[in-house]
Amino acid sequence: MDKALRDGIEEVLRQRQKVKALQEGVKEAVTALAERFDTKPTQLNKIIGLIEKEREKGGVLASEREILDQAEDAVL
Repeated sequence: MDKALRDGIEEVLRQRQKVKALQEGVKEAVTALAERFDTKPTQLNKIIGLIEKEREKGGVLASEREILDQAEDAVL
């Protein structure tokens, strides 16, 4: 394996380590926020995910609301 490829691989490994550290930081932040507002981290992650999708695409919240309304109608 030549040096350029080896160096490139090492850089990718460093970047992955940084991403992993950032993901752990996000996880800890979500857990702390969930504890502060007496909710579950999974529920908070779902809210955050919906907000991200809404900001990226738009119309996501309305679509989810429509699905929930349909499910509610089916249950009743």
